[in-house]
Amino acid sequence: MVSAAAALRLANGSIEEARIALGGVAPKPWRVREAEEALRGARADSASFHHAAATALAGAKPSGDNAFKIELARRIMARALALAAAGTPERVPALPASPLAPFSGVAIHA
Repeated sequence: MVSAAAALRLANGSIEEARIALGGVAPKPWRVREAEEALRGARADSASFHHAAATALAGAKPSGDNAFKIELARRIMARALALAAAGTPERVPALPASPLAPFSGVAIHA
């Protein structure tokens, strides 16, 4: 439905540089430069992330029945920024169907 990608360069808890892209809310994905600028020099915290998301979508206008995507985009963008601020984990677990997973197949609990 909606996607967001974010990368942050942090120094002493402040954002030096941000890169953000949104997909699924317009005919094609785009970089959200207004939000990137809003984050420059800001603290890497929830309030800054929500402010940047609001800035990015301030002029958004729904077409048809997709008004829900605007709020969804705000939320997913704030979440992508929070995950970016947390950093890249040292290890990412393999997906259940991956050949790198400790077992084959997917466990289903009914």
